[in-house]
Amino acid sequence: MATCDVALIREQGINFAVVCVADHVINSSSSREEMVRAWTYELGVPVALIGARQHNTYGRRDIVNWLSSVHPGQLPWRRATLS
Repeated sequence: MATCDVALIREQGINFAVVCVADHVINSSSSREEMVRAWTYELGVPVALIGARQHNTYGRRDIVNWLSSVHPGQLPWRRATLS
């Protein structure tokens, strides 16, 4: 089970989530794809990933573009665990 900080967002009528992961997850194509699939299934909304330290992003282009204009500290983070 993975535990991560997750922000559930509703922006311009679209629900999505941002999941904070270790930077090495973003840098590994297989790890990031697996995390996006798992969290999308768990949360039931599209997911983008953000690296914990370097704040690199990965996911749907529209979500990643939105994330580029928001400081991570502004997001409504909560701790969540994959079941």
